[in-house]
Amino acid sequence: MKKTVLTIMSLAIIFIAFSQSNENQVKNQGIVTYEEVIKFDIQLDNMSAVMQEMLPKENRSQKILYFNENVSLYENFEQGDDAVIEDESEGGGVKIMISQPDDIVFRDFKNEKIIEQKEFMTRVFLIESDSPKDEWKITGNQKMILDYPCQEATKQDGDSKVSVWFTPAIQIPAGPGEFGNLPGLILVVESNNGDHSIMAKSIDLKEIDEKKLQKPKKGKKVSKEKFLSIVEEKNKEMGGENSGGKTVIMKIQR
Repeated sequence: MKKTVLTIMSLAIIFIAFSQSNENQVKNQGIVTYEEVIKFDIQLDNMSAVMQEMLPKENRSQKILYFNENVSLYENFEQGDDAVIEDESEGGGVKIMISQPDDIVFRDFKNEKIIEQKEFMTRVFLIESDSPKDEWKITGNQKMILDYPCQEATKQDGDSKVSVWFTPAIQIPAGPGEFGNLPGLILVVESNNGDHSIMAKSIDLKEIDEKKLQKPKKGKKVSKEKFLSIVEEKNKEMGGENSGGKTVIMKIQR
């Protein structure tokens, strides 16, 4: 009888240990849906008052983050149609097209690598780089987000202060886009003096099919430095063409 009781107790201990292990695995896998908001103020010469009123003041888009304990992948939740606004007047017309680029950010936690698939001016680039060594400062501020206890961390990015909220309850050093490297999943990002924000709208902890976590492969391979120089050069070119009747293509870039 004594031997039987010990056997039952041993089985119970094994079951509890297995359950805790399985729970931890689920905590380290899941899906987060985010809403990203980018505010902007478009000012063009010779624009009619009607056109000025039609111009959007912000762009809202849905993003999704897949993650497990080894990698994460951040992409558009769905690819919407381009928003087009046109204004015809004497001497030429203005056409503004706001398009959401089909960008993907893949993070490899173990090897500390980031692979980005970025669309810019109809071209697609594939950028591989080391995970940045962000100098986050944990402020001590705390609050609940989607029923998860969160802490605030900040860093300086050029002239802009970046503030994020992360939850140590999900111990994954990931977040939306390029944001990460904290002891917990980032749920909220605010930067550019509030003109750019990303906020988690739902969290679903569950096992993720590894097919959802494949490295992006589309695009011309370039370094991070090369890509930034291409963007800077093209923006300068577009800035020099703002005159007369024209077409303005406004891409929402990160």
